[in-house]
Amino acid sequence: MRIFKVYVPDEADHQLTLAKSPLQAARIARTVWAEAGTPQDHVKVVELRLPVGDVGLIYEPNTTPTEYPKRGRRKG
Repeated sequence: MRIFKVYVPDEADHQLTLAKSPLQAARIARTVWAEAGTPQDHVKVVELRLPVGDVGLIYEPNTTPTEYPKRGRRKG
């Protein structure tokens, strides 16, 4: 399992999610928001990692954000 930060485009809200992939993290976070009554269609996902060194449990981004739904995808 990997840890991801899933956030809304305006960065007003986020979820930390344990998942196997960025897509799975996005789906889990969307489910949480939907059950809370604030559904989100568009989210950004970034994988987090512990930095090198002895700094404790402060995570930093490991990847550039991935947007879901992906832009430019054709439906149908």
